[in-house]
Amino acid sequence: MDPKILIALTIILIIGELYMQYMTRKKRDDLVGKLSQALAKKDYKTFDELLEDPLTRKLIPAYNVAFMKLNKQILKEDKAGIDKAFDEFTMPMNKAQKEALYKRAFYYYVSTEDKSKARTYYDLLKDVKPQDEQVIDVFYDTYVLKGSKYIDLMNEQLQQTPKEEDRMPIYAMLADMYRNAGNEEKAKELEKIVSDFTDKFIAENKTE
Repeated sequence: MDPKILIALTIILIIGELYMQYMTRKKRDDLVGKLSQALAKKDYKTFDELLEDPLTRKLIPAYNVAFMKLNKQILKEDKAGIDKAFDEFTMPMNKAQKEALYKRAFYYYVSTEDKSKARTYYDLLKDVKPQDEQVIDVFYDTYVLKGSKYIDLMNEQLQQTPKEEDRMPIYAMLADMYRNAGNEEKAKELEKIVSDFTDKFIAENKTE
């Protein structure tokens, strides 16, 4: 075959492949946009229909589909549905995917005071060693073990946080730590700081 013809055919094939990749990416982006919009509107019927479309399974990886289902159940505040959605992550996952999933599960089960499941995902997180491992340790000690060993660390963090609004979550967590330590007076003192700030913020931003 004439080398010029071979080069021309190669270029055509490359352009064709790039075009197909572009079209696939565009279809995927359009589909993700529709799914996100349906979820934002809590239009679960449309959301489910889109997810069940064979095209969705073809364009969107199984992990992402499972995460979208999980987000739906969290929005619906369906505890049984959330538990089931977490159990559906049976596909192979890379380290970043595992970390994102385990964090979502850990903080969710901490918030619902399900200590058994929070402990399970805490152990899984320790295996993947996330960069914010200490933050996870603080939450685990405070809300699962009902401990207070990070009081000094959080007080140091408080001193290093100049903005008042950024100090509020630290005050709130410290209040829980002091309560765990049996110092109810200090816990209430910190909770009042948070409450007063919240009331002031609402009053200053109240629309007529």
